[in-house]
Amino acid sequence: MSELLEKQFEFGRLLPRLMVAILEKGYTYTPGCARCALVGHHRPGSCHYSGLAIDINLFMKGEWLRDGKDHAQFHDLWEQWGGAKRIPGDFNHYSVEFKGMR
Repeated sequence: MSELLEKQFEFGRLLPRLMVAILEKGYTYTPGCARCALVGHHRPGSCHYSGLAIDINLFMKGEWLRDGKDHAQFHDLWEQWGGAKRIPGDFNHYSVEFKGMR
C-alpha cells in the first residue's frame, strides 16, 4: 500500500468523527472543496490536490458562520485526533499532513 493511500485512509477515518462532533454541538455544515483537481484553486502544495483535505462551511440556525471563531473548537479536536494543525487565516480547512503539506 502506498504512503499516500495510507494517509487518505487516515483522513477518511478522521472525517466522520469531525462531522459527528459538528452535529452534536448543534451546528450544520456543507462540505467545501474536498478534492479539487483545478490547478490554482488552492495554494501550491495543498493537500486538497491529494484527497487529504476538506473545507467545511459551518452553519447555525441557517446562518453561515464566516469569521472562523466557531471552527476553533473543531480544530482543537481535529488536532487531538491526529489531524494537521490549523493554517492561520484558513479557518475552514481540515487536513492531514503529508510530506510537509497540510
